Amino acid sequence: MNNSQTKQSEEKTFQQWYRFIADHGFTWKGILSRYDGKGRLTEVLNSTRKFTPVSDSSKIEHYLCFINREDPSKVLEKQWTIEKCTPGIVHPVNPESTAMFSSYLSGVMSRPRRENDVNYAEIYLNEGNRRVSTVISYDPDSSEETNSKPVLAKISLFREVKQEESPFPWSEEKPEITTRKYPSVQVVKSSMLRFGSFDEISMSNDTVNWSEEGRLIFDFPDGISLNVPKTLETGDETNLILSWRYSPNRIKRAIAQFSDDTRVPDLITQECEIV
Repeated sequence: MNNSQTKQSEEKTFQQWYRFIADHGFTWKGILSRYDGKGRLTEVLNSTRKFTPVSDSSKIEHYLCFINREDPSKVLEKQWTIEKCTPGIVHPVNPESTAMFSSYLSGVMSRPRRENDVNYAEIYLNEGNRRVSTVISYDPDSSEETNSKPVLAKISLFREVKQEESPFPWSEEKPEITTRKYPSVQVVKSSMLRFGSFDEISMSNDTVNWSEEGRLIFDFPDGISLNVPKTLETGDETNLILSWRYSPNRIKRAIAQFSDDTRVPDLITQECEIV
């Protein structure tokens, strides 16, 4: 195999790594709004996240800083190094975490259930210089009502913009859940990224009704919506859905589709047009 073929083979193997750098390798500034499992706002933070690749792209320096808006003396800073070591991307918070990203500027991070039975996933959506993401956490619950199933416990919503871009695009709307209803949509483009193989396959553009019993729908400012189950069912398929009405007639959607108790997802990306 010549050098050109070796380079092409490596780029295919590490496609996720290069895609992550191209789409996320910037400084992102924005707002982090935290909610409890019932959608009640608990905290608002100013957020800075930096993903800085070294010159040969073999490592990424990851820095974050959160500043409490009500009490700016409360500051959280952390820094990690992410290394190019596997076709997937090992999340710096925990080596068991894996992140992956579609070619349509969306992504998902998740890991298997922790020892204390806490589950979580983070879903991303990008559009131009803007990015939204949400961390969804499920904690164990011993009540008879849930039959000891993990229940929705926390939601963290990021609204971010590349630092070098202006103006800052997010609204000053108070970051509380609204009762806004979304219009009917037609899916115009849909694909699935398979975890493990990282193969991306086209899917049918059928519109699916996610308003099922046992699910919760949260509508946030700036056209952002989250659709998740109240509890996690052991062994059953689970979908966590982040939608974003990023323009007057377009909605982007990322669906983390879990099929077993390892909580490792396939990623479905949909581009929708309002009809």
